Amino acid sequence: MKPALADTFERLRELIVALSALLAFALVLSLLQYLRLQDRQLKDLQTQASIVAQTVSAAVVFDSRNDASESLAALQQSPAIVHARLLRKDGSVLTLYARLAAEESRLDELAGSVKVEVPVQADGRRVGTLALEARRLPMWLDLAQFLGATLGTLVATAALAWWLSKRLRLQIKEVERRTRYLARFDALTDLPNREHMRHLLERALQQDDGATLLILDLDDFKQINDQHRHATGDAVLQAIGQRLRLLSRPGDQVARLSADEFAMLLVPRLDDEALRNHVAQLQAELTRPLLHEGQWLPLHVCIGAVSLPDHAHDPSEAMRCADAAMRHAKQLGKDSFQLFTPQIGEALRQRIALEHDLLAALSAGDQLSLAYQPQYDARRRIRGFEALARWQHPQRGWISPAEFIPVAESSGLIVDLGLAMLALLRRDLDGWKARGLNCPLVAINLSWEQCRKPQHRDRFLQQLKSLQLTPAEIEFELTESAGFEDIDKPDSFVFTLQGLGYSLAIDDFGTGYSSLAYLRRIRCRKLKIDRLFVHGLSTNADSRTLVESMVRVAHAMHMLVVAEGVELPADEAALIEMGCDLMQGFGFCKPVPPQQVAALLSGEPPQP
Repeated sequence: MKPALADTFERLRELIVALSALLAFALVLSLLQYLRLQDRQLKDLQTQASIVAQTVSAAVVFDSRNDASESLAALQQSPAIVHARLLRKDGSVLTLYARLAAEESRLDELAGSVKVEVPVQADGRRVGTLALEARRLPMWLDLAQFLGATLGTLVATAALAWWLSKRLRLQIKEVERRTRYLARFDALTDLPNREHMRHLLERALQQDDGATLLILDLDDFKQINDQHRHATGDAVLQAIGQRLRLLSRPGDQVARLSADEFAMLLVPRLDDEALRNHVAQLQAELTRPLLHEGQWLPLHVCIGAVSLPDHAHDPSEAMRCADAAMRHAKQLGKDSFQLFTPQIGEALRQRIALEHDLLAALSAGDQLSLAYQPQYDARRRIRGFEALARWQHPQRGWISPAEFIPVAESSGLIVDLGLAMLALLRRDLDGWKARGLNCPLVAINLSWEQCRKPQHRDRFLQQLKSLQLTPAEIEFELTESAGFEDIDKPDSFVFTLQGLGYSLAIDDFGTGYSSLAYLRRIRCRKLKIDRLFVHGLSTNADSRTLVESMVRVAHAMHMLVVAEGVELPADEAALIEMGCDLMQGFGFCKPVPPQQVAALLSGEPPQP
């Protein structure tokens, strides 16, 4: 059924229901009014009969028919009374009264009548009986007037309410229309969203000609947001959406999947050579610089493609394959293109298997653990630890964090993994305290994906509270390249943690896209220099100059400096000379399991 016709039927149904409710209400009121009018008529007739009975009592005692007839003739003044009988004590009729038949109508017959009998008394003794019969038509006319007035009032009230609520109904209708629109389209670019693209893929997979799905990802989009604010980023996304529309062929579909990810569904399917030519044209147009507010913004796009149904047979699989091809293209460099291949498919299957195993590990609870790498001062005293996630797979053995952390972030499992790491830290801290050891501050990594959504933030804060992990026990390291996107907002999660008293450290400093801007926006307690700059700095003049600059900048902003990846004594000496506050690396100690932390805190040398 068409939406307009369905809407009409719905409005008609609502009208019928409303009118039925009004009618039912009017009928209930009329029933109550009927009972009231009936009772009032009966009481009025009884009162009138009692008055007449008093006037005819003498005529009954003296058995005077003429006097009785004259008394009953007074009933002519009561239009409702149509018949009266005055009976002697023995039940015989003394006299009768009857209204002329011409005064009665067909309606009177239909309306019926009501009868009452009252005793005629003289000196306290009953001497006869007076029986009156009255028409009910006047009562029914009163009831009809009441019903008409009631219905008129209700209809007028309903009409007034309808008129007053017309604007509200229009607003509600617009909200419903907007809700239906947002369920299928992206509000910023007016393109179909991910869910709508799934429906389009379902239809395309049913066609004999097949299709080709492209996923396009903007390179360095976070850098555009950081350097030019989000309004500029929105303008870039709108421009890309408009360019994709203009580049679409008849039958093609374009969608925005996420922040900087778009999709293009090519129908019918293109062969490899035609696809590469089409992608080359897309990239040539999409990477043209965009002029925004007097500035030319460079644009770069990586594209992944999958042929349907050759390599995917349902929308979810098509999305995964195209996304895997796109990620492979990003590894090749900016403005790269990658067509999905069986090799990429095998890597994707391995990643999905690893994701499944990680989910099982989170449920099992005995495969994950923490390793702790100490941080030393210039006198080689332990001043803190960094907690690092470790995973021992029951079949594959130890799996590198470099392998499973990206899988956890891309799948969303990083949220539960982060909560599990906090629980493990609480367990280890309690174990050390039980042995009488006072552990210095422990740093743990915090990914943006762990707190991107409000519900994730609430779970994280609730876990901190339930585990009673205090700011004296734990601090959080923010990976600069992760790009905490909400740090400009008043309710930023970064500022929330700082407001609760937790210390923050900027991890991997120097490898991100906007290091100085990051320092300005987040005032953290520590700055950690990435191992890329630390290793061999004693013999590399450029590295030494960069690290010296980082130390000076950090100290000027009242931050402690931690150097990562310190392995050589010469590098350690150079860092101490520069004024580096803390150091960590294999030159001091490798990450150790919780059992060996106790030995380190007791002053024993680290085990090899």
